[in-house]
Amino acid sequence: MSKKRMKLDPNQRSFDFDTPIQEYESLRVKLLAAPEKSGRMESYEEGCIEIAATVKSALRASGMSREEMVDAINAYFGASDKHKRLSIHMFNHYLSKPAEYPLPAVLIFAIQNITGSLETISTLAKAEEARVINGEEVRKLAIGKLDDAIAEMQRLKKEFRGIRR
Repeated sequence: MSKKRMKLDPNQRSFDFDTPIQEYESLRVKLLAAPEKSGRMESYEEGCIEIAATVKSALRASGMSREEMVDAINAYFGASDKHKRLSIHMFNHYLSKPAEYPLPAVLIFAIQNITGSLETISTLAKAEEARVINGEEVRKLAIGKLDDAIAEMQRLKKEFRGIRR
């Protein structure tokens, strides 16, 4: 019986399997790499300025104005129009004069939720040589751990099969 040679259409697209695998592996290596150097703040003022800068960056990335952010923060904490927890004037002071008017830490909850940015909390984590990862990165890390466990089980399975023979 002769085998018929399959002809491939030259116009058919091929799948690039190597790129996703390389991206996955580079992300895995990045997550497992040693932590960055400590982001220790030299002074109180420097810490205040750094936190204000990360809030400004998150605000810019969200595309919201400061007024919209203040309204969203007040809504996040359930403040009414009569009893607002935060005014635009105070928010401007927090971001413009952070050493004189340090940003209250409780506002970071609202800012993270509203902007979807983890930049501010990442800055705080760097000071302790830690990292903040989002939900997608947690899932990828879990998949990587599962892949490692599967590879180890396959290795052991081959080893045990070799012993039985």
